[in-house]
Amino acid sequence: MAGLALGFVLFALGWIGGGDAKLFAAVALWLGFADLTAYAATASIFGGLLTLSLLVLRQAPLPATLAGQGWLQRLHDARSGIPYGVALAAGAFALLPYTQIFRLASYS
Repeated sequence: MAGLALGFVLFALGWIGGGDAKLFAAVALWLGFADLTAYAATASIFGGLLTLSLLVLRQAPLPATLAGQGWLQRLHDARSGIPYGVALAAGAFALLPYTQIFRLASYS
């Protein structure tokens, strides 16, 4: 619940998208409180790497062979945001094998 409330505050401030707030809250609920700090840290690292990568790639011109792709043009546009949901999902998948819910699910 706190993750969703924090996400809504960050969304209201314009710092993150609404989908990102809901995704973080859903993953936090799924992983549980025990793994929340590790998830937030892992997602933050992936988010930083994604942000730095996009900032560097946006400095170079988009190759002509890729310029016809609308989604790639929007991703390459410096005025567009960072698709942070990718980092949130990557953080969840990277952390999943080490979480309590994964250990509980692997017992047979």
